[in-house]
Amino acid sequence: MENEAKYYSGTSGLVLPVPNKLSYPPGYQDKSRLAYYGSLFNSIEVNSSFYKVPMAATVRKWAADVPDDFRFTFKLWREITHNKGLVYKPEDVTRFMEVIGQAGEKKGSLLVQFPASITIANRTQMEKLLQDLNRANTAEWDIAVEFRNNTWYRDDIYSMLHGYQMSLVLHDMPKSAPPMLEQDVPFVYLRFHGPGGGYRGSYADEILSEYAGYITEWLEEGKTVYTYFNNTMGDALKNLITLNEYVNNSQAV
Repeated sequence: MENEAKYYSGTSGLVLPVPNKLSYPPGYQDKSRLAYYGSLFNSIEVNSSFYKVPMAATVRKWAADVPDDFRFTFKLWREITHNKGLVYKPEDVTRFMEVIGQAGEKKGSLLVQFPASITIANRTQMEKLLQDLNRANTAEWDIAVEFRNNTWYRDDIYSMLHGYQMSLVLHDMPKSAPPMLEQDVPFVYLRFHGPGGGYRGSYADEILSEYAGYITEWLEEGKTVYTYFNNTMGDALKNLITLNEYVNNSQAV
């Protein structure tokens, strides 16, 4: 999607380092929470789109509130990914993609998360969804797939994702973390769910330093990297800032 490798990082949902607007810098006190967030970080993983499809006008407003180099990642609506048997309406896929397309040049990645109840037994329906997403992806979003069931981690599934140029999300949920694969796609997607996988806690600096090394290598390979901290009941902001510092220092060397 990008002409050159870029590192995009943020939190899952809008998290700020201050309690309220009175604590914003003077230049942002009359602006939105997102505008202030966009002055600190260059990406966000929008979780609200998982629960409700946003209005097109809302997405346009969000895009207008952030700098040109900011990128939005949207989580696909749960009515598409989380129904029993992965039953969904193809028209919902088209509508969702049209709505998030209002982000324009600030489009980043689309996160497609499957629940633990969706297993390799649902493969046919899962591939149907990937086909529908691929067909509806006229804006060329980087599509990343997150599995929460270990039955998916097989060579034929990796080949399928590669065929669609979709990336397997590298996440750290203890019961369903994928292997650290080398993927022949132009981007990498990292999700940090908390050291114990419970959206809480804080990552040790040595862990973040290790991941900064991986990120630097991917960037040197020309890959775009999306990284989001979902331990928002813990130290997501602190961990994000620390990781960004490590990555920036690595690139400066």
